[in-house]
Formats: sequence, C-alpha cells, structure tokens
Amino acid sequence: MSQGFGNQLKEDFVIEPGYICVNHSSFGYIPKTVLKKRIENQKRFLENPDSFVRFLVPKESPIARRTAADFLNANFNQCYFTSNSAESMNSIIKSLKLSDKDTVLYLNIAYPMVQNVIKYINTHEKVNTCRVELKVEDLDKEIILSLIEENMKTKKITVAILDYISSLPSIKLPTKEFVELCKKYDVISIIDGAHGAGISEIDLKDLDPDFFFTNLNKWAFCPCSVNLLYMKEKYLNQIHNNTISVFYGAGIEKEFEYYGTRDSSVILSVVDGINYINQFGLKNIIQYCENLAWEGSELVAKIWETELMVKEKRMHSAMVNVLVPHKDHSYVLECQKTCFEKHNVLVIVFEFDGRSWARFSASIYNCLEDYEYAAQQFLNVLKKER
Repeated sequence: MSQGFGNQLKEDFVIEPGYICVNHSSFGYIPKTVLKKRIENQKRFLENPDSFVRFLVPKESPIARRTAADFLNANFNQCYFTSNSAESMNSIIKSLKLSDKDTVLYLNIAYPMVQNVIKYINTHEKVNTCRVELKVEDLDKEIILSLIEENMKTKKITVAILDYISSLPSIKLPTKEFVELCKKYDVISIIDGAHGAGISEIDLKDLDPDFFFTNLNKWAFCPCSVNLLYMKEKYLNQIHNNTISVFYGAGIEKEFEYYGTRDSSVILSVVDGINYINQFGLKNIIQYCENLAWEGSELVAKIWETELMVKEKRMHSAMVNVLVPHKDHSYVLECQKTCFEKHNVLVIVFEFDGRSWARFSASIYNCLEDYEYAAQQFLNVLKKER
C-alpha cells in the first residue's frame, strides 16, 4: 500500500540534508529527476534565448499545457499557465471589470492574497464585499454551505470565491456543492485550488466552475513557480493576463504564453512532475499523504496534550491543524523561529478564533517519526528547552 513511500524516498528529493520537512505544502519539494530536466530546460533558454523564446516555447509549451489539462480532466483550450495563484487571481478579477454594482463573497479563511485582491477592488473600484465569518465550530461542510447560501439569498452576489483546500486553517471545502449554489443564484464561481493538483483527484469537467486555478509546484512535484488557470469557454475572449505586454489583444493564448521577459523554461518541467506522479499513481499518493498527515497530527496532539481543530478526517487532505499548548501567539511565533534555527524543523503556526494552531502537512517522503521529532522539539522550545 505504501508503494515504497516514506523516509527511504527522501533521497529521491531535493531537500537539504538533515532538514526535517513537515511543511511540504507551502512551496513544495521536487524530485531530483525533475530538477535534472529543469536544469536542462533552463540551460537551453540561457544558451540561446532567441531560439527558446521565439520558437521552442510556442512549440513545446502546448504539450505541457495539454499534460496539465488532461491531469485535471479539462479542455486544453480552457487552460493557461501563469507564474502563481496571485497572477491568476488578478487576471480573473481585473478582467471581469466589476463596479460598485457588484458584490464579491468570500470566507474569512480565504488566503491573504485573495482577501487583499478583494480589498484592492473594494478600494479602487468600489466593489462591494461580503465576508463570511467562520469560527472553529463552523468548520463543517453543511454549516459552511448554509452560511454561503444565506448570503446569496439575501444579497445580490456577483462573484463568489472558495478554496478547494484552504491554507490556514487547512480543511477540504465543499467545492462541488458551492459551484451548484453559484449556478442556482447566478453567481460567478472562482475556485482557489492553490492546494489541489497532485493531492486531490480534480475533475474540472465534473466540477464545472467558472474559474479555477492551481499551483503545480506545491503538490504536483513541479519546480517553482508555475500555476494553471482554467476558465469556462465563454470567458476566453474576456480574460486578459494581468501583466499587459506586447501581445495584448492578440488572443488569450498569446497573452498568457508571453508577457515579458522571464524564465519560461520552468513550464516545460510540468510534464516531468506529472510523470513522476503517474509512476506511483495519484490515488496511492493521496491515500498515503492523507493518512500520514492525520496519524502524524494525532501523534503531535498526543505529545502536546492538545487536540485537532477538526475531528472529522473527511474534512482534511494532507494538511491537518493541531492546537498549540500556549496562549501567547507572539511567543509561539518566537518559538517557531527558535525551533527552526536550533533544531532544523519549521512548524507552521497561525492564529485562528483566538488561539494558536500548527499546521502539519505530509508528502510521500515523510514518515511518522518526522512528526514526533517536530512535536517534541517544538514543545521543548515552548518550555524553554527542558
């Protein structure tokens, strides 16, 4: 069942020797085989940028796009590469040309980038906002859907945004039901799938949102930084790359293929990252990572004598939240830095609903001992190195 996963697989990855990684989810780590191909592609770019940018990228990037589109069961002509989720989000929101007659709905657990984009259009375009406030007890599929629908019933919502899997705190969100609500109330749906590709079985033809974007460098073993933006066909003539460059007005494919000088060789490594997933099987990867994240976080909670934020395993992916045994969040943040500097492990901590929590994530190179080590060292630092 483990497919050879665990600590023995760590040698396959580009990870600093001695570093205990329980935070794969922030940036992702890549296999050495993917890095090798990445360097080869970058070398091609640096050796002859004229040839690479003008002829090779237009020829080879569609292969990478098709590979990523097929991986998410989406139509090739509806998928385009960007550098990151912020670029995708800005490209969507600013192209929709929202005004003071529009209202955007989002949750208080939306990623800060998303919340800041909404803040920007509220400030500069006078777009109205509707922020749904959640507490720990609200982190339940039915409650979340009920709160969203209540706002859609009583307010004229134009656009609604939901994470596929939220970041801090991290939970799986009911995206399929959310998209159906958006259709029911004639709302444009945007799914922030930053945490999605490579750690969930995503079927965009079935999910059918208006927009979806996902990082391929977090869980799909692709180098930083590459993101895939999907949109319904009806938006293809409306959406522009957030960076207006020489191909503005030349069609969406050209606008997203080239928008200024950059190292676009990274997108060619998408094929290698997805091929690495396929050699193990996505289902096997998901099963291992979700089970290990759950078991590892339960072990952390036991060592810390605390609890998990959400007790239902079905609400979690390969990231789980554990209560930190200290009430002063500023001190907890100091301990995060100290633990990293002294013990070479980074425990992601955050404040939610008035308490401090830690998020632990699992990848295929992790083992249960990683979480035991992280929990014990962080606890020692909290208690000033007993």
